[in-house]
Amino acid sequence: MHREWLQSRRFKYILWSVILLVLMGGVYWYTHSSTKSAKTAAVRPAVQVETLARQDMMKRVVLSGSTVPKAEVDISPKYVGRIARVAVDLGDRVKAGDVLIQQDVRDLDISILQNGASSDQAAAEAVESRSQYGADTMKAQSDYDNALATYQRYQSLYEQDAVALQERDDKYRAMMEAKSVLDSLRNQQMGDLPAVVAAKEAASLQAQYTVDALRQQRDDMTITAPRDGIIGYRQAEEGEWASAGQKLLTVVDNSLLYVDCDVSEQDIGILRLGMTLPVSIDSLGETCEGRITYISPSMDASTHSYRVRLTLDSRGGRILGGMFARTEVTAVQREDTLFVPKEAVGDDNGKKYVFLIDDEGKARKAYVTLGLINDNSMEILDGVREGDRVAVTNISRLRDGLEAEITAGGGA
Repeated sequence: MHREWLQSRRFKYILWSVILLVLMGGVYWYTHSSTKSAKTAAVRPAVQVETLARQDMMKRVVLSGSTVPKAEVDISPKYVGRIARVAVDLGDRVKAGDVLIQQDVRDLDISILQNGASSDQAAAEAVESRSQYGADTMKAQSDYDNALATYQRYQSLYEQDAVALQERDDKYRAMMEAKSVLDSLRNQQMGDLPAVVAAKEAASLQAQYTVDALRQQRDDMTITAPRDGIIGYRQAEEGEWASAGQKLLTVVDNSLLYVDCDVSEQDIGILRLGMTLPVSIDSLGETCEGRITYISPSMDASTHSYRVRLTLDSRGGRILGGMFARTEVTAVQREDTLFVPKEAVGDDNGKKYVFLIDDEGKARKAYVTLGLINDNSMEILDGVREGDRVAVTNISRLRDGLEAEITAGGGA
């Protein structure tokens, strides 16, 4: 009978119910003990602390940019024309004054000859005009002198009643006509030259200037290198028609290389002209010396930054224009001051605060006044004292009077 009861369905139900209750009790105990432990841990948040001590606050500024050649000059023709010869190719090294491109100047040569002939003709006409004017003036002077003498003689005869009044008046009229011709020639003077001669000589000069301008244009159509360098761009072939101002070549002078960097307002204060820095060229895996040679005197309105130029010691020739370069500066931002890591400072509706940890491990909220700020630290001007211990981690879980578990501390 007892054996049958143990094998009955009712007994099995009771047995499984007991086992299930035991399991549920174990789960309940485990989960509630874990929650209690977590709550206990939450009551004492673990923080790291630093003891404030006056020391120099350092700032690290990273400068980066691309290398810039000393000069990169685009070569363009001044005048439209056909290209007769291209004397260089990509990568050729050139010296200042070397011929790069020769444009066709045959039409100019003909024009120079034509205008040269016109200039010679104008010069000859000027000489002829000067000679003719001199002859005309001498004749007019002679005619006037003769007419004046004749009139004076007739005036004397008229006073002696030897000639009639009409005859004397005719001689007077002839004298005045000769005088007017002489005065007309004399009144043409423009400085040291008469107008007719000045006009001829001006025409001669104008023709000569035209010849000079054509010769200058001819010279300009022989395009030469403006400086030493390497041909870094070439888009010109013999026989092509080149427009005025069209970019045909580029001469790149890599004898000196720069790195131009944009620096924020917060970082510009620690940079000084003449600073020497190691500059890393990533693509070459090399480092060369760079010196700060320029700091812009005003902020760029579009980038809200300052332009800083480093001049590289690029002797060796492996550094080329356009390579990425970087360096960094670590300098004293403020001497003998108090500062904490950025993570130690909280914000309470615009008010900055830190948590001070006393000897018993209790936290106290202290509102502070900040000074200088860099990537890692914030200067504290007011609200704390040297020797205070400041929580630098987990401050979001701290409250006034809450006891914290200190995991590290001591030094600033």
